[in-house]
Amino acid sequence: MTNTRALALFALVSAALIAGSGAMLGMFFTGPGERNALLASAALAFAVQLGTFALARPAAAKDAVPGDLLMRWGVGAVIRLLTLLFYGLVATKIVGMPAAAAMISLATFFFVTMIAEPLLLNK
Repeated sequence: MTNTRALALFALVSAALIAGSGAMLGMFFTGPGERNALLASAALAFAVQLGTFALARPAAAKDAVPGDLLMRWGVGAVIRLLTLLFYGLVATKIVGMPAAAAMISLATFFFVTMIAEPLLLNK
């Protein structure tokens, strides 16, 4: 499978997972500020996940070295963690979003999409 096709498939799977988990979280976070936090978290998670998936996906099998995929995936995990921390500061302190809705939703969106990531990395 080409990198472009794999990225498109991952984008489709991620959008479905984020929409489904967002709908479930929407049952608990019902305030208008909380809904906005869910939407902002969904958009951010989708963008970060696509970027980290593209980073983790090897460019060509001939260029791979032992442990390359694990290093790329680890860098993606660090990017997600730093995004979560930075988002927590910016969204809650500067923008004024409800902290619980913003942080729980972003962490959830990262988690559910990370589950699908390994299934598509080696295709």
